[in-house]
Amino acid sequence: MIQANQYHQQLKNISQVLLNSGMGKLPAMTKTNGQPVKLDEQPDLMVHFLRRCSYGFSTAELTFAQSIGLDAYLEYQLAPEEMNTDALENLLNQVFSSLQMSYAEIIARSRTDNDFNPAFELIAATLIRAAYNPSQLFEIMVEFWSNHFNVNIFDGPIQVFKGVDDRDNVRPNALGNFRDLLHANAKSPAMLYYLDGFSNTADGPNENYARELMELHTLGVNGGYSEDDVKEVARCFTGWTLSEQADELFVFYAPNHDTGSKTVLGQFIPAGGGIEDGEAVLDILASHPSTAAFIAKKLCQRFISDTPPQAVIDAVAATFVQTDGDIKAILRTLFTHAEFATSAGQKFKRPIEYVLSIFRSLSPLSTGRSFEFIYRQVRNLGQTPFSYPAPTGYSDESSSWLNTNALLDRWNLGFAIGFGDLGLGRNVDDDNTAGSGPLAADFLSIPVLTMLGSARTAAAITDRMVEQVLHHSINQNDRDALIKLAADGEPVTVPLSLDQAMASARAVLAVLLASRYFQQR
Repeated sequence: MIQANQYHQQLKNISQVLLNSGMGKLPAMTKTNGQPVKLDEQPDLMVHFLRRCSYGFSTAELTFAQSIGLDAYLEYQLAPEEMNTDALENLLNQVFSSLQMSYAEIIARSRTDNDFNPAFELIAATLIRAAYNPSQLFEIMVEFWSNHFNVNIFDGPIQVFKGVDDRDNVRPNALGNFRDLLHANAKSPAMLYYLDGFSNTADGPNENYARELMELHTLGVNGGYSEDDVKEVARCFTGWTLSEQADELFVFYAPNHDTGSKTVLGQFIPAGGGIEDGEAVLDILASHPSTAAFIAKKLCQRFISDTPPQAVIDAVAATFVQTDGDIKAILRTLFTHAEFATSAGQKFKRPIEYVLSIFRSLSPLSTGRSFEFIYRQVRNLGQTPFSYPAPTGYSDESSSWLNTNALLDRWNLGFAIGFGDLGLGRNVDDDNTAGSGPLAADFLSIPVLTMLGSARTAAAITDRMVEQVLHHSINQNDRDALIKLAADGEPVTVPLSLDQAMASARAVLAVLLASRYFQQR
């Protein structure tokens, strides 16, 4: 292990590399405006696709993807039902009993067992699936739709409701049809509680769900609806409520429904209706061109850039309309569009993506505490799944995550992983001070020796670590700075001893994990 004085000197050297080279600055998001991105470190298309459509990838995954080609790999990722994930799911079901429970079982257990925590079990299962599931694009889309139809899992009974919603509504429809997803979400007890739909009656209409349904779930804030439409939609959903006597908790209680005629977005809904009034609204919204445009823009922001060109938004929206919201077809249009191919460097990893990409890219050896690492750091960096307090969900725009404190936390985490002997960032469970708590190596054992291979000179060590971590080249100035760091005062062409080479490899690894190269996706 590096001695204290050597370690502090290494930190100083690493900080200087990050600052002087610009690798640690706030990542500058390049914009295409229809033109190819011209970057020295532009990754090839397969690397670019994997960075956008997974939570990180190893050399082995890249090799497999390259062996079958991009088109085939996209179809492979769009067919999660053909991947054998039985071992993972069986393990999760054994460890987290709530994943298989009905609403009634979860409610009963929650009332009698103080140690039963279905909210934490869902959060844990979500992070573990994202870390280990080979169907990475599917997990990305599950997270996208969970965030799109956001509910705060710690808001009262939602901690009991959300697990079944995730299992029965979001995951089955994440690569299915938007209309089906919208209908399932409207009847979800988690959403009915979160946006007060369960209390919406003819005598006391509640407009919360009606407003968010149009503003956040379908049309968008500028999607062409009026305040009158909000009121009319709220009337259509009166009587949609919850009852423990129902297997799925959702019930339509006719005495609370407004049976008068309504007009929504210019479409007349006759008097005397029941549950079909709300279902008609969902169909109207699912087929509306503003919904196609709004969902298309969100998907393009997720996978292309914070400000995607209108041409790709229009193409994705057109597929949405033509296929009646077929999510797989929509994604095919997006990923095969020229704007996607030229969008490298335009997205910034959010905390979940950053932490999981460390785990998935470096193929750590098992310590039995890998999940604890993932959970601690995602929580520390501010993106615990299902925990955003507002209906908007976590932002996908870099401006929400790019600030000095957040980048400092990432630097510290990169150093911790690189050297394995730092306190693992801030101790979120105790006094919240830097350097306290267990060591990084207690959580993740990074196979630095394997990553290093036979490289012994500063240049070879740098190139080997860049290849293993980034899978693409970096610009020459940054490479030179890393080679100088790896040499640690020795001539760059002189082979280092194994101990020296390992120390240099760890220093380069720390810089790369903290750099803009790794933080961009």
